[in-house]
Amino acid sequence: MSNIHLNILIQLAKIDGVVVQQEIDLINKIGRARGMTEEEISECFNEHFPLERLKVYSDDEKFEYVYSIVQLMKIDGRLYDEEIKFCGKVIAELGYHKDVLFELILKVYSDPHLNADKDEIKKQVQSFLTV
Repeated sequence: MSNIHLNILIQLAKIDGVVVQQEIDLINKIGRARGMTEEEISECFNEHFPLERLKVYSDDEKFEYVYSIVQLMKIDGRLYDEEIKFCGKVIAELGYHKDVLFELILKVYSDPHLNADKDEIKKQVQSFLTV
């Protein structure tokens, strides 16, 4: 799961044509938290995984995906149409109703160190699962 998760984040970071250091830092932080080495994380920048088959993950894993993509999308302080469309595809593949994206955009902070309300957000997000 870790390689696919990071690769999805990397695809999102690359969508606007510029991968900023804040995005790289968040991707590295998530990879390290999943026990990946720096080499494994670097390899993810060169891989491309399709978005299919994301529904097979547990609800907790799905939440981590959706939370991290919204966090990454907001980290540079700008929301691009391409990012929103990509996140919508990921969210649909994970089995969430499309409205969860807008709910998360409002609730997830762009600062990756602010996780105070993550458990509460998780409870709310789970109600959007359709699968």
